[in-house]
Amino acid sequence: MLGERKGDSVKYLRYSGNDNANSENLKLMKYLFSESTVTYIRQCLMSSVISLLRSIRLGSFVSGCMMLVFFNSPTHAQQTFGKVIQPFGSYSYTADDNILRFRDNQRVDNLPDGTIRRAILQKDFFDMSHRFTGGVIFQKEISRQRLSANFNYSRVQFDRFSDMDNNLKNFSGNWNWLIGNQLEGNMGASYTQSLAPFLFQPGIKSIRTELTEYVNAAWRFHPKWRLNGEFTHYDLSIKAPPDVPRLRFLERTENQFEGGVDYVSSRGTVGRNTIGVLFRYIDGNFPFEPSPALVNNDYNQKEVMARINWDVTSKTSFQARGGWVERLNASNAQRDFSGFNARGTFQWRPTDKTGLTVSGWRETAARQNLTASFSLNTGVSLIPFWLITEKVRMEGDLSYETRNFGNRINPNLTDPDLSNFLGVHNKIRNATVRFVYNPYLGLELSASAYHADLKSDSLFGGFNANGVNVNLQYTYGQR
Repeated sequence: MLGERKGDSVKYLRYSGNDNANSENLKLMKYLFSESTVTYIRQCLMSSVISLLRSIRLGSFVSGCMMLVFFNSPTHAQQTFGKVIQPFGSYSYTADDNILRFRDNQRVDNLPDGTIRRAILQKDFFDMSHRFTGGVIFQKEISRQRLSANFNYSRVQFDRFSDMDNNLKNFSGNWNWLIGNQLEGNMGASYTQSLAPFLFQPGIKSIRTELTEYVNAAWRFHPKWRLNGEFTHYDLSIKAPPDVPRLRFLERTENQFEGGVDYVSSRGTVGRNTIGVLFRYIDGNFPFEPSPALVNNDYNQKEVMARINWDVTSKTSFQARGGWVERLNASNAQRDFSGFNARGTFQWRPTDKTGLTVSGWRETAARQNLTASFSLNTGVSLIPFWLITEKVRMEGDLSYETRNFGNRINPNLTDPDLSNFLGVHNKIRNATVRFVYNPYLGLELSASAYHADLKSDSLFGGFNANGVNVNLQYTYGQR
């Protein structure tokens, strides 16, 4: 016989001498047992899911937290749409007379018959591309904590070289945290999947995936002194076409540890004028050795840098970093580097409508689109701008850089074809002029013309390229 306590949903059974009643009781007991079993399994699954979520990588954790904060109240989400979360879309058109950056002496020995082979034989490299992008920008401030994220997806299509069509994905999130008045920092991650540049691998479709995770902190332990620390993990993977599997040797992971101390001046903008010293250690690992496997490209790098960030006047500021860098390779000590690295940037605003940024650098760099080794890069760039009206501005971008791969020994051990493209001494020049029109908030139309060229002592020589680009973008809720 079945009974139920008033005011309670808990059911109980009472034995009866009636066989039919007892049969019904047994059925009910089985039902309740199965229900409790399902509940227990569900609880176990929930516990397992929670444990799994706790083990998710930093990037998923940060992005998940931001989405959870935003969507915890549907009413609030509707009220803040366009302020907290801003969808955007854009279309970009590019016409370029050497869009795949083919070299002056490009060969077709190993190329199958097709559009690219015919283009090289005819010296006709012109093509047009279309890029469609959609995404959302997330910005949320909770008390003194700031959360931000950007999610976007792009489709790139080529009119002529359709084999190069690709999809670009980009996700990034950051948590700018503050504890009290002396301790603050950032924690975040970014994921990017894109087509690798054609600069040193012309006409090769190589999809690279980059994952970066980081956490940093700054402690103002004294009104004029600040301690800094940061850890960054970088992971690069390469998806190369079947006929170029050797590109996988470019895959690598890097763990970077950084610490330093800054003197904070009371002059100028509060907290901006600083002079300090920075210590950095980088451990690089290449999981795939080149074929033949005679070279181990693993390395570690130590840096001791002085740095300065200073507002000279309300219209002039500069940032500089320079010091000693030592790079040691796991094999072939001839590729080691020990020397001076530096980068400086000067910003000048002579009027409210004009400005100029000048940068110079001398750095060792292991570019993911170049080689598993490194290059010594020396260059300068000029970026002027002019606000013609409130809605129209003109921008420029001029740069000149030399990339010296003289540290490479017997490059054929790594990749003969890529080595032929690299050369030893390379000079890169870029010039761009751009006009930007903002008819109203959120809508931007830009048009640019550019020139790029490479002078190289490589077997295949350099290249020249000229092109134009038109871009239209709308961001809902932009202020």
